[in-house]
Amino acid sequence: MPAPVESSKTQQIPHAKVRAAMTTSPMGPAEICACLSPLLLEERRARMDAAAATRLGGLRLVIENLHDPHNGAAVLRSAEAFGVQRVEVIETVERFRFSSTVTQGCEKWLDVVRHRSLPAALVGLRSEGFVVYAAVPGAAAALDELDFSRPAAVMVGNEHEGLTADAIAAADVRFGVPMFGLTQSLNLSVAAALIVSRAAALRRRALGRDGDLDEAAVLALRARFYAASVRGADAVLSRAAARVS
Repeated sequence: MPAPVESSKTQQIPHAKVRAAMTTSPMGPAEICACLSPLLLEERRARMDAAAATRLGGLRLVIENLHDPHNGAAVLRSAEAFGVQRVEVIETVERFRFSSTVTQGCEKWLDVVRHRSLPAALVGLRSEGFVVYAAVPGAAAALDELDFSRPAAVMVGNEHEGLTADAIAAADVRFGVPMFGLTQSLNLSVAAALIVSRAAALRRRALGRDGDLDEAAVLALRARFYAASVRGADAVLSRAAARVS
């Protein structure tokens, strides 16, 4: 009888008060946006609206056993900068850590999903219809040759050993980053940034639009972004809900 796959745990990146605001408020996303919108500067609100509208839910970055918290932070910043909403981290060897000094707060805009094992991560991804692409130095396929018209997850390994043999074997396709100089390797955070940047561009080109979330998901993300940006959002929403009830 095969061993059961360990369950995965979703880490809610927004701060505790933002989580409380979003999970305990009886208000829906549209009501939350309407309530918090007047408390935001117009330029700030427009930036968050644009970010939500261009988010990619059908592209995910998967990190296996990352060690350095500075690299972890840099990877999160790259994912957020290029509009990837969800980062999956596999913690078979050690817990994923990131430096808040390096992230500069970008973690509050992201979803980070922690997996205790590689099989748990793969089961979750494949149950949602994702194809898995593994970054492997020297692989024959290039990133530009991969299909991003379908939901896709790009998987990178740690700073010292790259992806594990099991991760490479489990991937649907292995790809490499072409290099033409005498240097034949890149810092993990640099490689991840290059991969995410190009994969996001290919996803958008394949779809013919900047984001791939439906209207309801974009609205929910806007509400979350607003709550993460307004100081005391939980108290503001509680008072607004009390006035309505």
